[in-house]
Amino acid sequence: MIKSTLTDRWQTTIPVEVRKALHLKPRQQLIYELIDGAVLVKPQPETLKDLYGCLADDKPSASKSEERETARKARFREKCAP
Repeated sequence: MIKSTLTDRWQTTIPVEVRKALHLKPRQQLIYELIDGAVLVKPQPETLKDLYGCLADDKPSASKSEERETARKARFREKCAP
C-alpha cells in the first residue's frame, strides 16, 4: 500500500511510485473519480493542443519553390525509372 499525507491546505504529494507508474509530468492535470467511497486518480489524457510542436523539426521548412522542385525531380525519376 502506498501512502501520502494531506496537509492543512488540503494538498498532498503524489508518491514517486505512482508518478513513475502513471508517467506523470509536472503541471499535468489529474482526474479524480469517486467510486463507492474510494477515489480513483487518473492522468488527464493529452489533447492534440497539448502535443502541438512536439514533432517540430530543427530544420526550417522548405519554401514553395523548393517543394515544387523536389516534386518535379520525383516525377522525373518516376518517368525515367525502368
